[in-house]
Amino acid sequence: MRASIPSVAAVFSVLLSAWSQQVNALQQPFILPTSVGGGVNRLNNDPTGGDISTTLRIELPLFGGALDTAQASLLDAGKEKAVETRIAAHSSLHKGASGFTTLTHENFPHLSVRIRQHGGLALAKRNDSDADAEAWCDPTVKSWTGYIDTIDGKSLWFQFFESRSDPEKDPLLLWTNGGPGCSSAIGLFQELGPCLVPLQNGNPSPGPPINGTTRNPHSWNSASSIIFIDQPVDVGFSYSRYGVHTYDADQGARDLYAFLRIFFSAFPRFGANEFVLTSESYGGRYAPRYAAEIVDRNAEVLQKAKGEGREVRVGEVINFKAVAIGNGLTAPAEQATSEYDMLCTRKGGAKTPYLPISACKGMAVWKKRCDEILPRVCRDNFAFDDCIMHIDACQDGISGPYASTGRNPYNMEDDCKAGLMPNLCYDVVGDIKAYLDRPDVRELIGAASLSQIGNFTTCNWDVNSGFARSGDVFVDNVGYISGLLERGIRVLIYVGALDVSCNWIGNKRWLFNMDWSGKDAFLAAENRGWLVNGEVAGETQSADGLTWATIHGAGHMVPYDKPVQAKNLIYRWLAGEPL
Repeated sequence: MRASIPSVAAVFSVLLSAWSQQVNALQQPFILPTSVGGGVNRLNNDPTGGDISTTLRIELPLFGGALDTAQASLLDAGKEKAVETRIAAHSSLHKGASGFTTLTHENFPHLSVRIRQHGGLALAKRNDSDADAEAWCDPTVKSWTGYIDTIDGKSLWFQFFESRSDPEKDPLLLWTNGGPGCSSAIGLFQELGPCLVPLQNGNPSPGPPINGTTRNPHSWNSASSIIFIDQPVDVGFSYSRYGVHTYDADQGARDLYAFLRIFFSAFPRFGANEFVLTSESYGGRYAPRYAAEIVDRNAEVLQKAKGEGREVRVGEVINFKAVAIGNGLTAPAEQATSEYDMLCTRKGGAKTPYLPISACKGMAVWKKRCDEILPRVCRDNFAFDDCIMHIDACQDGISGPYASTGRNPYNMEDDCKAGLMPNLCYDVVGDIKAYLDRPDVRELIGAASLSQIGNFTTCNWDVNSGFARSGDVFVDNVGYISGLLERGIRVLIYVGALDVSCNWIGNKRWLFNMDWSGKDAFLAAENRGWLVNGEVAGETQSADGLTWATIHGAGHMVPYDKPVQAKNLIYRWLAGEPL
């Protein structure tokens, strides 16, 4: 139902009473409440479908000066929460998408951010989920939801949750799932987010939104703040207004960088926190490419400031420190034949090879042929048509025998009773979809309605096919990883030992073959077991900023299969502690 549209005078009256004291004190005359009939008119389009009757627009950066003593004094006085204060006030006055505040930035006129706040109760009420009807997922922390809107019509959905411990100091993580084409709702509601969608056999979870989920005691926001993002466009709650699609990580990197600049300009109190990219699966492509974009653009900003004889301004440089990739697809040519080793030999850890001799005999022929051809046509001398042809043939010859068993490609110990399509072999994936199709849930968080974008899709296979057609899925990303390490960015590569699709043998192959200045030290480091609660959780090896770890008993989605071990792993690594 379309919201009623108040007059301009009414809007000004309500908003002015909420913000007058703060606006006068902080002297921000460029922050104006307006009645615009829905959306981001700066972009000359309506990303909301016309559902918003009021909007608050904030032009960034608030602080144009250098990070000098005077600036620090302003921040200490609480001005770093100027934007947050206005977002919170606007969110409290308007429900759902009507509560979005639009953030724009002078350096990124092609992109804006719609955002609203949830929760933020006083500490005394934080354990009473029913006390805050606007709480989302984790009522014990502040959270934000919204869209990144680009001028070419893409609207990318994101959710941000503060740390449960010390958000002012804890690291800030950004998580994206892979696919390509799969929503980060999997990571949020099935793996590592503050709340989990309980099994309902495909039916929507009952009760109000906060009661339709359960608290995740092993969430990664236990000691870090986390941004979850549905990307690229047409994944999860993300959508395209003009039919524009993104089928390569290069454009995704540019869009993400612009979003982060706007984010840190709006939330400068997180600017000094360590920023870490985390991902899994096709994140082996996303994370290295996105990380390289941040590092290179940071260098450009620093060089420009130096040339202009000034200090860096607030939010200009992202405090980017590390990348963590779980069960990633990073080097397709080197990983493509590793299923043979996993399923037909004892290298994968099985006492007896999983597949029969008859199947393995044929796979061995394909492995030999593909090990010779794929690195040449898909990496060394990239030839798009030849690469596609040989990759398809190699996948049929090597992956076909296991696929024909019908078992879970993400965990070889699971028989995939839930079905690979569309549930990825996990019943909870269907329950997540049902939960996010609830109109009251979408209204609460401001996600696009069923009438606007239709039913929620956990994985969009059209997007997946688009990445294949563009050649993005064949790109070798090892050079990004080595380049990050050479520039002091720490890297964690972790792999669940039961995954078939992006298994540990293939990941170890490219990682241990990678050329970089720390290679000799890394190869010479001890390969040993790492412990959780006195028990061996997997194997690890580390040197010069690079850490390798396996997790016993886990498949493709490590935080889902082994939540205690996954949380232990990520926090010890973030703290710089040895595993």
